[in-house]
Amino acid sequence: MNRLIKLLLILTVLALGLSACGQTATQQPTPQPQTVRETVTVKETVVVPAEKITVRLSGWASSPAETALLESLLYKFSVENPDILVKYEPITGDYKQVLLTSIASGTEPDIFYVDIFWWLELAANDALLPLDDLMAASGVSRSDFIPALIDAFTYEGKTYGIPKDFNTLGMFYNKDLFDKAGLAYPTDDWTWDNLREAAAKLTDLSDPNKPIYGFCTPPDPGRFPVFVFQNGGTVMNSDYTDTTLDSEAAVKAAEFYTSFRTNQIGALPSDLGEGWQGTLFGKGQCAMVYEGGWLIPYLRDQFPNTKYGVVMPPAGPGGEGNLIFTVAWGISANTKNAEAAWKVVNFLTSEASQKAVLESGFALPSRQALQNSDYLKNNPNSAAIFNGSFFGAKPFFWGAVGSDVNDQMAKALERMFKENQPAPEAMKQAADSIRKAMR
Repeated sequence: MNRLIKLLLILTVLALGLSACGQTATQQPTPQPQTVRETVTVKETVVVPAEKITVRLSGWASSPAETALLESLLYKFSVENPDILVKYEPITGDYKQVLLTSIASGTEPDIFYVDIFWWLELAANDALLPLDDLMAASGVSRSDFIPALIDAFTYEGKTYGIPKDFNTLGMFYNKDLFDKAGLAYPTDDWTWDNLREAAAKLTDLSDPNKPIYGFCTPPDPGRFPVFVFQNGGTVMNSDYTDTTLDSEAAVKAAEFYTSFRTNQIGALPSDLGEGWQGTLFGKGQCAMVYEGGWLIPYLRDQFPNTKYGVVMPPAGPGGEGNLIFTVAWGISANTKNAEAAWKVVNFLTSEASQKAVLESGFALPSRQALQNSDYLKNNPNSAAIFNGSFFGAKPFFWGAVGSDVNDQMAKALERMFKENQPAPEAMKQAADSIRKAMR
C-alpha cells in the first residue's frame, strides 16, 4: 500500500511540473517574425527486401570431392538467384529408407535424388511432381537430354525426374597385354566372336602366382544383363509384371557369359583373391573387363602405370546392348515452392552445370549437346562410355521387385559357376523365385 501511495505522489508531482512548464510558456510568448513558408511534401520510396524462399535439397554424399562440386554449383545458383535460399541436407546411412520415412511423415525435402532402381514406386504413388509444365514454361525440352536417360524417368507420359548424370559400361582393355599377345586393340565394331577369340589369346596361366585371364565375368547383376540385351533378350517384360530370365535369349546369354570361366579363359574376381575385377584389371590379371566410368579415376589414383583403352561392349547376335546407371533430381509432389525448386533443378542440369560435372571426371552429363564437347574429344575413354548410352542401352531397373531380380540373377550365376548347374535349370530356378516374390 505504501508503494502505491508513493507512486501516486510521484505522478502528481510530475503532473504539476508539466502544468507549470505549460503555464510559463504561455505567460512569456516569444515574438516571431512574419514570414511566408511553402510546405513541400517529399515522398520517399522505401524498398523492403523480399523474403527469401527457402528450398530444401537432399541427396547422398558419395565422396567429399563430389559434394564439394555440388556445393560450388549451389553457390553459383545463390549468386544468380539471391531471392532463393537452398538448404543442402545430405543424408547419410540408408538413403532410401530415410527418404521414404520423411515422405510418409510429410517432412521430405523439396528436391531430392531419385535412383533409377526405385524411382517408379515414388511416381506411381504420387510422391513426385510431374515436371513437364515447368519445363515448358522455362523452354526446356525433353530432347535436350539423352533419350534413354529422360525416358528412364517417364511414367504414363509424364516426366518425373531430370537425370543429373549417368554411367554406362565400357569394355576396358589392357594395352600392354594386347601388345604382348600381338593383338590389335579392340574397336567399337567388335562382336562376341572377337571377344572370345581375344580372351583365349590373352590368357596366360604360366605363372601360378600371377595368372592372367582374358576376360573376367563376375556373378554380377550389374554386368550380366548386358549380354542378355546383346542376345536380343530382356530381364523383365515391358510392364514389369513378369520376368523373362528363363527365355531362350537369356539362357543362351548365360551360357556364353559363363563359358569364359568354363574354358579357363576367364575368371571370377574371387578366383584371384579380390572382390572387384577393377582391382584385377589394374594389377594386369584381367586383360578385359566391363566397367563404368568410375574405373577411370580409380586407375588414375591406384594404378597410374596401367595403360588401357575403352570401347563400347561388343555386339552379340541380337545387336548392341548396355546398361544405364543414373540418378535424377526429383521434386516432391508436396512442395510449397514448386517454381523455386524447379529453378534449382534447371540450374543444376543446365548445359553449363553439366559441363562442370563432365570436366570433374566424376560422372557423365545427361545433356545431348555435350556429346561434341572438347572434353570428350580429348578423353576418348570417357567418350566411349558416354556414347554407350545411344546404342541399345536400357535402364538398370526391373520394377517393384528389382532387388529380388538382382538377388536371383546373382545366385543363378553363382550356381552355374561354382556348382556347374546347367543354364536352363539355373535361369528357370531364378525366374520361379522372382515370380513367387511378385505374388
